[in-house]
Amino acid sequence: MKLAHIFMLICAAFLSASPALAHGDEVHGETPSAQVPAQPDKMAGMEGMHSSQIAPGEPVPGEGNAGSKSGEHESDNAGFFAFLTKLHPATVHFPVALFLMAALAELFVLRGKDTVEPAVSVLIYGGAAGGILAATFGWIHTGLWFGGDTVMQIHRWNGMLIAILGLALVLIVRRTSATRTSLRAGLLLMTLLILVQGFLGGELAQGQNHLGLSWL
Repeated sequence: MKLAHIFMLICAAFLSASPALAHGDEVHGETPSAQVPAQPDKMAGMEGMHSSQIAPGEPVPGEGNAGSKSGEHESDNAGFFAFLTKLHPATVHFPVALFLMAALAELFVLRGKDTVEPAVSVLIYGGAAGGILAATFGWIHTGLWFGGDTVMQIHRWNGMLIAILGLALVLIVRRTSATRTSLRAGLLLMTLLILVQGFLGGELAQGQNHLGLSWL
């Protein structure tokens, strides 16, 4: 009886261990896809590690950098020209201020003096130089373009007239035989032209009826 009991225990132990031996190295509760990593993901990770080792701005192997210097040179030229096109609004303030101050100073000149005051002369010289500069940058801003609506046309050619009148005032100041009447007439005309030019510039920059004068 004892031998039979021992034999039965051995058989029971063998039968209980057989299911574990049949599963091998598998782990319960996991799918086969989770046990074996996908090869494409591994390769993608290796490629990512390779690309991350390349510093920013460093040439990529296999990609040529021929023509990069010429491209940078053209980009610098384009950036400088774009900067010049934006200077027109900044340059218009000089002739406006100087010519208006010249006209204002002329109003305070004592009667009986036939010579032009030095302060008025300096303001006219500066205004004439500023007028030429503003007109030049105005053409740079638009290029050799003669289109545009009525406001643009008047603004363009009125600016040229201001530059020419500024040179005429310089000639009047330099002439010893020039009368104060011609100088004052020129400054009065310049003041009117500048006021018109300022309004037209506001119309172009801020939009139609930028002063809200529809009630007039």
